[in-house]
Formats: sequence, structure tokens, C-alpha cells
Amino acid sequence: FCKTLSSSPCAKVHHSLYGNCLLLYTVVVCSHALLLGLLGRAVFSSFLRSEFSEENLMFWEACEEYKKSPASQLQSRAVKIYQQYIEADAPNEVNLDAATRDLTKQNLDHACPTCFDEAQKMIYLLMEKDSYRRFLHSI
Repeated sequence: FCKTLSSSPCAKVHHSLYGNCLLLYTVVVCSHALLLGLLGRAVFSSFLRSEFSEENLMFWEACEEYKKSPASQLQSRAVKIYQQYIEADAPNEVNLDAATRDLTKQNLDHACPTCFDEAQKMIYLLMEKDSYRRFLHSI
């Protein structure tokens, strides 16, 4: 089974904001109405691209897709995600602390649907506290 960092601050994500109803898929418009879904994600992705931090959303989305993978494909997909986003000098390397990076690498030995959860939570928190706030101020 995959390990977690139970003492990690990123393990304490507010679950009400995490999951399918992500705030980062939401764009606030003048009338205080909310525009959810693909359009909100596309606008946020464009904003991240302008900040040279689109890899965070790409990694988060890759993790969501990974969780839906058939068991027979978990290992190969886990390695691809690790090589694309987590290992040192990856093409789209995300900013993770050493403990989370090491834990995620260990989890590759027994790929399971949750092996990227700690890294995904950390990147989610980074987007929520940093990029998403700037995004809201930009619209």
C-alpha cells in the first residue's frame, strides 16, 4: 500500500474544497455568479501559463486521471507522471519538498490509486494559496 505523510501540513487539506467541486475550477464574475467547469479551468490554465506555472494544474489533472486508471495500467502511468512532473529536472517539474518527493518515489514500487495523493495535495495547496488568489485578483 502507498504511504502518506500523516504529520505533513499538506495532509490537512480542507476536504470541503477538495475533489470534484474545486474552487480552482471556479471563475467569479461581476454579478457574483459562478461559472464552473471547463471554461473556468481553461481561463485558470491560461492565467497559470502567463505565470509560467501551468505545470501545477497539469500535474493535478494527471493525478485525477491516474486515479481512474485500470489496475493493469497504474504502474506504467505512475512512472510517466513521476518522470513528467516529479523527478529532478522533469520536463514539467512541480515544486515539492524533499520528503513528499521521496515518499512519492517510494510509492512507485507499489503503484496504487493513492500513490500521488500527498504530492497532489501539496500542489493543490500551493495553487489555492498562491496562484488562485492572484488569479481572482486578475479578473
